[in-house]
Parts: sequence; C-alpha cells; structure tokens
Amino acid sequence: MKSLRLLPPAAGVLLFACVSSTHAQTTINLNTASGNCVAVTDSAGLSTDTTPGSVSLRATGVTLTAGQPGACNPVGGSSSMFQANVQTSGSQTPGTPFTPAVGAPFYVIWSASTDATACTYGGNFSSGITGWNLGSRACTDGTSCSATHAVQVTPTAAGNYSFSVTCTNASGYAATSGVNVPQPSTPGPTPNPVPLTAPTTATAGVTFAVTWPQMQNAARCVGTGTLAGVATTSLGDWNTVTTVSNTAANSRNVVVPSTATGTLKLTLTCWNSDNSASATGTTGDITVTPPTAGNCPATISAADGARTLLVTSDVRYGTQSGTRPGVSVTEWDNIWGHGTGSPGESITPWPGVSGSAPTILAFKRDSYVGIHFKTPVSPPQGTAGTWFNPTSNPGPNLTMAISTECGDFSAHLPSPGCLVPNVPSADAQMVYWWFGTTFPNTTCNLQPNTNYYVNIMQTDKASTLECSGNVCPAAAWRQ
Repeated sequence: MKSLRLLPPAAGVLLFACVSSTHAQTTINLNTASGNCVAVTDSAGLSTDTTPGSVSLRATGVTLTAGQPGACNPVGGSSSMFQANVQTSGSQTPGTPFTPAVGAPFYVIWSASTDATACTYGGNFSSGITGWNLGSRACTDGTSCSATHAVQVTPTAAGNYSFSVTCTNASGYAATSGVNVPQPSTPGPTPNPVPLTAPTTATAGVTFAVTWPQMQNAARCVGTGTLAGVATTSLGDWNTVTTVSNTAANSRNVVVPSTATGTLKLTLTCWNSDNSASATGTTGDITVTPPTAGNCPATISAADGARTLLVTSDVRYGTQSGTRPGVSVTEWDNIWGHGTGSPGESITPWPGVSGSAPTILAFKRDSYVGIHFKTPVSPPQGTAGTWFNPTSNPGPNLTMAISTECGDFSAHLPSPGCLVPNVPSADAQMVYWWFGTTFPNTTCNLQPNTNYYVNIMQTDKASTLECSGNVCPAAAWRQ
C-alpha cells in the first residue's frame, strides 16, 4: 500500500502529486480546515485523468475516514446534492417498456443537478454495448449536467449491464441503472417445402380433397385461397387448417360456394415452433364449374304423379338467421354445412353444423331434392343425427328417405328405418341415422366410406295444408 500526505491551505483542499499512477491501493492523508481526513483508494490506486488538457489524478473505490466531524466534507457541496439519476427505457420517454435483446436499441436516460460541474460515463462492462462511451465526459457544467440526456445504446452480446454516471464538483457521486440482455435463442428449424396435390377442375358446391406429404418442423399451418383473384374464406375445411401431421400424409376437404365460378388457387403456409421461419405451397389453377344434377334423374315417379329435381334455391336459416341466395341444394355441405345466411360463414364439413335449420324456399309441390353426402372412412364413435319438420315452417307433410340412389324412396335404402313418410310440420321427427347395426326398422343404419342421398318430397302434391300456391317451402332442421 502506498501513502501520500498532501497539505492544502486552510480554506480548502488542494492536491499536488508528482506521480502519473500508483496501480496499488493508496492512502491519502488530507489536512482540511475542519481537521484530518483519510482517503483510501481501491487496488487500482491513482491514475491520470485521460480527459484532454486535464492535470488531475483520478481515484476509484475511495473510502473516507474523518478525524474530526466534518473534516471530509468538501467545500463545494456533498454528494447528495448532485441528485444523479440513471434509468433505462424503450424510447426517449422515461418508463417506456422494452424487451432487452441482442441488436435491439434502447435508451439510457440520465440527469444530475446544477451542483455538478462534470459527469462521466461509467459501467460494469468493457464491451458488448455500443453508444455508451465509458470514461468520457458526459457533461462539463451545471447547465448541461442538469439537462435530461437520452443516450441510445445497442447490445452486441448477451449479458447483465449496469450503466452509471459519476458527477463531481469537489467530490464524486455515482448513480447506476442495470439491464439484463438475454442470450438469443436458437431459431427453430425451417419447415420442409409443401407440395400440394389438387385436381385441375372442381364443381361448385362439391367437395374435393387437397393432399400433401408429412410436414417436418411445422407447428402450425394456415390455408388460404383466391377465387377469380379475390381472397375467399368460404372454402370449407381448408380455411380451418391449424395443425398438420409430422409423421403421415395430410389431406383436407375443400368446397367452394355453390354459386362460384372462375379460377381457384389454394395456398398453405406453415410456420415452425417459434415462428422464425415458414414454408409455403400453392396449387395450380383449379377451374370451378357450375353444379350439375350429378346422377340424379330430372324426374322421378311417385304414387300421385311425377316429381321434378330441384337443383338451386335460396335457403333461409331458422326464422331470423338470414338467407343464402342461389344455393346448390344437391350437396349436404351446402345446406347443413351452414348455420346462418351470412356470406362470410365458412362451410362446416359433414355432418355439418349442429342445429342447422335450413328451409328450401323454392321447393314446389312437384319438387324433390336429392342431397348427396359421403360418409367418412372412419366415422368418430357415436356419430349420429336426425331431422325434424319444424312448426315454424307450416306446410304440407314431407317424406324423407336416405338411399344409395338419388330420387329413391324404396329400392336402395340401407335399412327400412331410412324412410319416414308423411311427416307433418309439427316438430315431428324425420329420419334418424347412425352407424349402428341394430333397430333397422326405426333407424337408418349407414356404412362408412359410402355415398348416400337425402331424398325429400312433398308427400301429397295436391295438399293445400298451409300452402295454397305452387311453391311450398320445405324444411328439414337438424337436432
């Protein structure tokens, strides 16, 4: 330990030294007007102030011990007078929240009082931060030191950083603020490319499948599409893609609105677990054509006369849920795949919307509908459903049958219970279907992976019950 004895005049403290540095803990005995004051530095000792033009010596980690009360008080004031303040912020406005990250700038905001004659930038780091010049003067007079300073800094490496300013006149005072900059996480792997397989043509209102291989490194996906160059959200299952399989091939059902025509293009975008990378697949152009009657005969025979196939109709939902115009009433999803008349509502694939309450408004006395659907390869256990003819749509009695043939009410029924004739509009139950094998006389026993038709006609086309005109809207509401 080195020791210097410095003798100032009685009115203050004056230091003279002939050393440029001591590089060891140094004891300085100060004789002040109020008595003896002993100052002990840390192990760095004394060093020359590097400020251009300065002849001062600098000391760090100084502790003061007074022989008499007030002996160590400086003439110019005390450290508490500097009111130095340092804080970090996300902007030049104090208190702005931010998340410290490598490469992300933020601000160190500091100020002092007019009692300070100089302040110096300090900190616990020698690298890892740009914009904060350690050891350089931050201000040189009371006016500039008392102003609020916002210094933009940028971390170049992770670490715990403390920022300080040391302000002086006859003594020193430091204020600090700290911030932790976490180590950047390793980005997740990029999902593999998404080659989509889709048909080149599709029929409006008819479901088709889009397939692609297993997706490595994909945590979530979004299916989008354009029809005639305009974004569309009415694509059935395609708009609900959220997760995909990483171990097996993927498939989604797509169905465009029954009134749509033009060119359809589908896109699937998949992101990795931390959303840092994505992969995109796009189909070629898919030409959408108007719906046809398929295998449904234009007319069928019934006991009281012929019935004519109804292909398109406006469909009202419930009593106050709106109407969908120009619906192709040849496919299940177009009818029971909706619950409202909202044009933005996506199709819910078979078995559709629970409680869907459609009324086919263009249904005539001599109409019939053959509504196609295909059961899945592996129906979820307990899948079942039924309809009722609602009181809120008073009209002639209806006959419903589920058959493997369009327009058939007798010859190709899966079980006898697939036919329910003469159902009044009194909330009376129509066909109940399920994937069971028992109760064949009262239930419609469906098979997986099979095409069926829901066939509906007015039981007696001459009936004037609640309908005296030629158009008698027909309703089949799901329970």
